[in-house]
Amino acid sequence: MQFAKAHSLIPDGQCGSRKRHQAIDLALSKQLVWDLLILQRRTAGWISNDAKSCFDRVVHWVAIVTMLRFGLTWRVLSSMFNMLSSATHRVCTGFGDSKRSFRPPSAVPFQGCGQGNGAGPPIWILVSSVLITMMEAMGYGFECLLALESQLVTAQCFCFVDDTDVIEAGDTVHHSGEDICASVQAAATLWSGGIWATGGAINPEKSFWWLIDFEWDARNGQWRFRRKCSAAPEFDLMIPGLYGDIEPLRRLEPDDSERTLGVMVSPLENHNAQEAQLVSIAKEWAKQLRPHLLHKTLCHRFSRCAYLSQVFAAPVDYQGLGVPHPFGKQGYKHLEMILRHMTGGTKTGNYMDANL
Repeated sequence: MQFAKAHSLIPDGQCGSRKRHQAIDLALSKQLVWDLLILQRRTAGWISNDAKSCFDRVVHWVAIVTMLRFGLTWRVLSSMFNMLSSATHRVCTGFGDSKRSFRPPSAVPFQGCGQGNGAGPPIWILVSSVLITMMEAMGYGFECLLALESQLVTAQCFCFVDDTDVIEAGDTVHHSGEDICASVQAAATLWSGGIWATGGAINPEKSFWWLIDFEWDARNGQWRFRRKCSAAPEFDLMIPGLYGDIEPLRRLEPDDSERTLGVMVSPLENHNAQEAQLVSIAKEWAKQLRPHLLHKTLCHRFSRCAYLSQVFAAPVDYQGLGVPHPFGKQGYKHLEMILRHMTGGTKTGNYMDANL
């Protein structure tokens, strides 16, 4: 990982299992790119997909070739994967290890990195980096020039471990949703084929996509998103499922929110969906806590949690607990992200510049 980082071999779109990279930063990058599409009235296909058991299904020879590409030696890789392919496995639980063991039933060894293997996350980062580079080399993605500096800003994929968003946007504002359907399908086919070649597969039940397009609303005198009924209503995006069968991917309306990276997001901002999710989590938390007694040693920690911080947010001098108000913490977090990305030269900072 240090070698790959020093030589800039990991694409900016891969943020999972990397130091100083957070899921919320990737969610912010996605929202900023959506804002750019809205500002420029650019058409795009946005495919959000989930790879099934990416660590457990990586083919060994694919992982070996990929890691050789990133500077590891054959001797080290041969030692690790020979051990993984010939290991005897036991199930480890809180009650101890299982007495029975299991191993590959034939000469073909089990694939994957193995549960608990510390090299698993770096292996997937390197494998997915090759896939992202493949998408970039084939010309898929979104690109625009900064209005202030004429610097090129690009986005091909947003990855956080096995959750990936693939983008295919029109080159100009003159492309409609119907014009880019073929290229969106080609991008989805290439990405799913790359995942399949590594031993993985895309889970259609946890995957979906948006077709982002705009039309002029003459009555209100403003632009608006095109709905599914008017933007390529007969087009179905097809991908291979878990068992290789070609299946249609679920298409959402521009304001339909889905939970990715822990937050409810959509191209057309839908704050009600995120609020409803937080309320649901709070109610479930209260439901689980209500029938139990709270030990006195946990009362102070309990009062400092996010759900009660609005009640105890008063200063200590006024009989409060000195807990920061959640809206105040949110404002501080916004300022911290702006300063960190704008001054750090990150990809998210470039998207912020492009929106100015």
